[in-house]
Amino acid sequence: MIHHRFEELKLSGSLPSPAGVGLSVLRLTQREESSMEELLWCLQADPALTGRLLKLANTARRPEEDPSTNVVSAARRLGMRQVRGVALGFTLMSSHRGGACSTFQYDRYWAQSLAVAVSARLLARSLRTLEPDDAFTLGLLARVGMLALAGVHPDAYGRILEEGADRPSHELCRAEQREFGIDHWEVTAAMLSDWGLPDVLCGSLLAAAHRESAHESMTSREASGTDSSGSLLELALAMADLLGLDREKDTAKFERTSAAALEIARRNGIEVDEFPRLCEIAARHWRDWCELVRLPCSDASGFHGIDVDDSSFPRCPSIPEEPNGEGVRADGALVRVQGPIRVLVVDDDEKLGRLVGLHLTRAGYQVTMATNGNDGLRMALTESPQIVVTDWMMPELNGLELCHALRRTDVGRKTYVLLLTAREDEDRIVDAFNAGVDDYVTKPFNPKILLARVQAAQRLVELQLQVDADKRIREQQVAEMGLLTRKLRSAALTDVLTELPNRRFAMSRLEEEWEVALLLRRPLSVVMVDIDHFKQINDRFGHAVGDHVLRETATTLREFTRRGDIVCRLGGEEFLVINVNSDAQGAMMCAERLRAAVEANTIEFETFHGRVTVSLGVAERTTEMRDIDSLLKAADQAVYVAKAAGRNACKLAGGNESQLRSA
Repeated sequence: MIHHRFEELKLSGSLPSPAGVGLSVLRLTQREESSMEELLWCLQADPALTGRLLKLANTARRPEEDPSTNVVSAARRLGMRQVRGVALGFTLMSSHRGGACSTFQYDRYWAQSLAVAVSARLLARSLRTLEPDDAFTLGLLARVGMLALAGVHPDAYGRILEEGADRPSHELCRAEQREFGIDHWEVTAAMLSDWGLPDVLCGSLLAAAHRESAHESMTSREASGTDSSGSLLELALAMADLLGLDREKDTAKFERTSAAALEIARRNGIEVDEFPRLCEIAARHWRDWCELVRLPCSDASGFHGIDVDDSSFPRCPSIPEEPNGEGVRADGALVRVQGPIRVLVVDDDEKLGRLVGLHLTRAGYQVTMATNGNDGLRMALTESPQIVVTDWMMPELNGLELCHALRRTDVGRKTYVLLLTAREDEDRIVDAFNAGVDDYVTKPFNPKILLARVQAAQRLVELQLQVDADKRIREQQVAEMGLLTRKLRSAALTDVLTELPNRRFAMSRLEEEWEVALLLRRPLSVVMVDIDHFKQINDRFGHAVGDHVLRETATTLREFTRRGDIVCRLGGEEFLVINVNSDAQGAMMCAERLRAAVEANTIEFETFHGRVTVSLGVAERTTEMRDIDSLLKAADQAVYVAKAAGRNACKLAGGNESQLRSA
C-alpha cells in the first residue's frame, strides 16, 4: 500500500529529485560498470559539492592521516557509495532552499537535517552499529519526505504546519495520514529505496520511525522489549532536537528534550556522563557545516563550556567557495522574477565587455559583468541569468568550456548561451554548437545584429518560462487528483460509524506489518476485542444506543493504545488491535490496559446509563504460522476462551499468561 501511495505522489512530478551533478552521480553509481574516474570527472563540475566532500572526508580521517586537499583524494577516501549519498543530500539542499509552501521553513529544515547527520555520524563511530558515512547520509535524508509533501501539496501541507508548527513528530504523522493517506516517514523510505540506497538504510529508517511512534504510552518493561534496529537514528533525531534549543530562553523545553534524549542514550548503552560530551562535539561540527553551506545555526548554548577532547574528529582545511543557491526554484528550475531579462556578459576584454553591456542596458536588459570564465561560471550558478553572452577566447576557462560546464548543471541547461567569436570557419562553429552554444555573433560585432540575436534569445527564454508555468499547473492538477484518489481510498477503508479503519484496511495493513516483521526480524502481535453481551444491548435499548456504545468503545480503544499500534473495527462488535513491534508480553499488557479502560468508562445515552466490558484474545506471530489468517485464528480462539472464562478477561493464545506474569 505504501508503494502504491508513493507512486501516486511520483505522478505529480513535484517530488524532490537530485539535480545536475547529483543526478549524474546517482546514475553512475547505479551502473555496475562505472569507474571511479567517471565519478571524479562528474564531481569536478560542481565546486560546492567538491567542498562538501572535502569536509566529510577530512572529518573522517584519522589523526595520523594527511587531509584531503582535492576531490580525487576525498572521493577515494569515502568510496562510491558514500559519495552517492553526499551528492544526493547536498544537491537536494542546493536546489530546494525555497519552495511554494510558504509555512515550510526550508533553511531551518536543512539545518536540522545537518544536525541529525552529524549526530548520526558521531554516534556511528561510538556505537559501531552502522558505517559512519552511511549514518551521515541517513541523517541528512531522514526526513526528506517532509520536503516532498511540502512540494507536492504546498497549500494543504502549509495548513497542517500552521495548525501546529512545533507539534511532536507522531502528531504530525497522524495529520499527514489524515490528509494525504501517507506520512513523511513512509515517503522518505520509499524515496530512499527509489534512489537505490542500501536496504540497511531504509530498514534503519523504518525501525526508527516505529520506535519514535511507539515509545510514548509504553511502560519501561514494554520499551525494553523493542528491537535495537533504528536506535542510532532515533538517538540522532533526539540529539538534533536538543542542539536546536536554547537552554536559557526555553529552559523547560530543553530539560524535557534532554531527559528524553538521555533515556534513549541510556537504552543504547551510552553513559549519562558521556552524553553531554557527544552533544558538544556534535554541536561544534554542526556549526562548521552550517557555516559551510550558509544555513542558520543556533548556538546550542546548553552545551557551552563543556570541556571535551575532540582531537579524534579533525577539522578540515579551507573549503572552496560555493554557490548559495539563490535564484533557483525549489524544483531546480529558473525562478521567474518580475522585471527585465537578466543577461550575464563574460569577456576578459573589459572595454569590449562594457560596450556589450552598454548596448544591452540601453535595450532594457539587466546586465551583470564577469571578466573571466571562472567568475562567469560562479556568477551564472549564483545569480541564474537567463542569457549568457560570452567571449570564446579567454584565459583559465574559455567560452566553450564555460558553456560545457553550465550544461552539466540544472540551472545552466536552461540558460541561453550566445558566443562572441572572431572565428568563422565551419569546423570551429560546429565545435561551438556541439559544446552547447545556442547562437553566435562575430567580432567586431554590429550592435543591431547583437541586439537582434539577444531578442531572439529573449523569445525562447519567455517561451521556456511559459512552458515551466504550464508544467507547474499540470503538476498541481496531478497532485490534486492524487490527493482526491487517496481521500476516496481512505473513505473506502474507514468504518463510517466509528471512524476507525475497517476490515479491508486491517487485513491489508496486517499483511504489510507481517512482511516488515519478517524483514526486520521483530515481533508482531494482535489483540482481538469483542464487546460482551452486545446483542442484549441492541435488543433491550435499540440500535441507536448500540451504535453509541460502539463509538464510545472505539474512542476508548484508540485513546489507550500506543501511538504505533493500529486499532480497526472488523465488523459488528469486534475490533482488532495490531501491536507493531510487540511480543506476547507487551500485547498482553496492552490488552489488560484496554480491558480496564473500557470497564471504567461510563456511557450515558438516551435510556442507557452504565458500563460495558470486553473479552480480549492475544496472539503473537510464531515461526509455525504461515500467514495472517493463522495469527487471526489464534487470537479469535483466545477470545472464545476469555468468554468461556466469564468474559471481561484477557487470554493469550496457547494459555501461557501465568508464565508471562512471572517473567
